[in-house]
This record gives sequence, structure tokens and C-alpha cells, in this order.
Amino acid sequence: MSAAVARLGVCIGLAVLLGGWWGTASAEEVRAWIDAGNRHWEAGDLDRAAASYRSAIEQDASSVDAHMKLAGLQIARQEYRAGVETFQQAISLNPDNANAFIGMAIGYLHLGDHALAYAALEEALRIEPDKRDRIEPLMQQIEARAPNGPHGFATPRGH
Repeated sequence: MSAAVARLGVCIGLAVLLGGWWGTASAEEVRAWIDAGNRHWEAGDLDRAAASYRSAIEQDASSVDAHMKLAGLQIARQEYRAGVETFQQAISLNPDNANAFIGMAIGYLHLGDHALAYAALEEALRIEPDKRDRIEPLMQQIEARAPNGPHGFATPRGH
């Protein structure tokens, strides 16, 4: 075995042994990216905010907070389809995230998909009934906009 192959084997072995932390961002690093995104958003630099949130997600794909921030920014930028997809990713990480369902509903509402918007709000209400005051006005908006009711029926659902 050549020395180069032996060194490569040692490097691969170290990479495997260190794999638990090597190349993985700390929670503090991810938080720093999210905080930077928040500062950029507050300053009106939406491109840099989005880049910061994406960097946080690249560092930790399981960060619900980073997905939520990016999705909210996408909705604010009228990137509704992207916002819905990012909220879906947040929901896949935490299926009990009522705020993600609410955000997704707003995206669907702007895309004109009343049935999916309404279904997302129903799920948010199921998860967090104490948000009824926030959710029901959105449901009523959908009922008013949907030509045949939120589910495609002629009669809107009663609350």
C-alpha cells in the first residue's frame, strides 16, 4: 500500500470518526445567520435577509425557525409559491406548527387556491384552538372570496 493511499485512508477514517460534529454548524452559528437575516430584513435589504436565512438552512436543514423566517420573507416579497413550499418544509420538520399552516394559508390565498388555504387554516385551528381569533377572520375572508365556498361547494362551512 502506498503512503498516499494510507494517508487517504487515515483522512477518511478521521472524517467518519469526526462526522458527528465535523461540518455541522453549532446552534449559535445558525442563530447568528437568522439574527443577521432579521437585521437585514429590518433594514429593508431583503436579498441579504433571504441569503442569511438560506445560509442558516444550509448550516442546519432542521431549523424550523430559519424555514419560518425565509417563508415569511418570501410571502412578504410576493413569492407566494416559494413561500408555500418553504412553509411546507417547516411543517415537515414540525407538523404541530400552527403558524406555519397560517402562513401557508396566506400564500395559498394569494395564489387563488381557496380550498388549500381553508384546509391549512382548519389544520392550524385544530392544532391551536386558542388562535381562533386570528384564524377565523382569515377563514371568513376565504369564504367571501371563494365563488362556490371554500371547498368548492355552494354553501360555506359554518363555524
